[in-house]
Amino acid sequence: MATKTMTPSAPLIQGVTSPNVVVDPQTFYAATRRLRFPMQALKAIAGLGSTDSVQLRQTGIISGLEIRVQGTVTFGGTIGTTTMSYEWPFNLLQEIRLSANGQSNLVKARGLSIRALEFVTNPKIDDAGLSKSFAGAAQVAGTLAMASDDWGTSSSNVMAPNTNVAAVGTYTVDLTFFVPVAADPVSLVGAVYAQSSATNLSLDVQWATQAQIVSALGGAATFASALNWSVTGRAYSIPNVGGNYVVPDLSQFHQLAETRFGGMAQGTNEPLLPGTGVGRRLMRLLFNVYSSSAPLAMTAANYNKVGWAYGGSDVPEAYDSGTNLRAENIRVSGVDLGGLWGLGLWDFASQFALRDTVDEGSTSDLRILLGLVSAPTAGAAQICQETLFAAPVGA
Repeated sequence: MATKTMTPSAPLIQGVTSPNVVVDPQTFYAATRRLRFPMQALKAIAGLGSTDSVQLRQTGIISGLEIRVQGTVTFGGTIGTTTMSYEWPFNLLQEIRLSANGQSNLVKARGLSIRALEFVTNPKIDDAGLSKSFAGAAQVAGTLAMASDDWGTSSSNVMAPNTNVAAVGTYTVDLTFFVPVAADPVSLVGAVYAQSSATNLSLDVQWATQAQIVSALGGAATFASALNWSVTGRAYSIPNVGGNYVVPDLSQFHQLAETRFGGMAQGTNEPLLPGTGVGRRLMRLLFNVYSSSAPLAMTAANYNKVGWAYGGSDVPEAYDSGTNLRAENIRVSGVDLGGLWGLGLWDFASQFALRDTVDEGSTSDLRILLGLVSAPTAGAAQICQETLFAAPVGA
């Protein structure tokens, strides 16, 4: 049975003042109620290339956020050769940032990474058998699409990554993203304590520019967007049991932090992971490499070695080709991350989290190994780290 702990008078939980509470996960789970409520009603985005911000409600314990983007984009004039880029549709959300209780950038990641991690961590969703256009061809696996997605539809015409837009018209768009505030939706490890007037929760979404999502606007074509967005919170009430407020263990924060590294070249590249240190545990590493604007498929033709390393020469795990890592990722996540989007994954948490997560306090110079067969054009890597770290003063 979990040990019950009474916090001191006027305690700090995750750095904010809270009423007297008892840390008792077992009692909390039995008495709490799951909540789902709007943090922001559907409204027009500030505009492509701009940033929207919303202050989140100070209610309960926040475990996740659902972002919905809905509306239309319109192509007019003479369409010519107009092509959507690989940033479409997921990186329409160019960067999602969440700050909470003095911790900036608990989330700082692209829409693509957020969508990919949802498929990795939620075994109930799968893109297999769902046909989507990708690079001009129909694909039934590896798109990271959900049946509820609308990537842009106008009559029989659709918008898709690296695909020519067939005709002028108004295209409907509808996308949802689940932002995991907690590392685990059951134990609520890493969830954010929000029930305090001192709590400060802010969400920012930086929207892609037109040039980022439309790689070529041909002929005399015109482009206009009328997109809206909303935010819904997934939270849990803080129950009062026997005269005491009861909470789960909130001693850790959960972070998704993405960094772009330029200068990728032929041979073995070893980008150092930023932000590592004592008290941090690495749960997952998600990455892909771009040549110009195209993701490199996770195959032996593109990668001759992929791994992770630390210290001078410690390489705990490595694969001798991208194809091998791609196969392992399918086994672990149930989705083909590497075939289309070129994503690779090191997953230290899905099966044996306590055993396999990487203690960053004992792994100096933690880095990822990216062995590229050929020199990419303007090669750049996007690397997203998922970590747990100690809250300032944990309950």
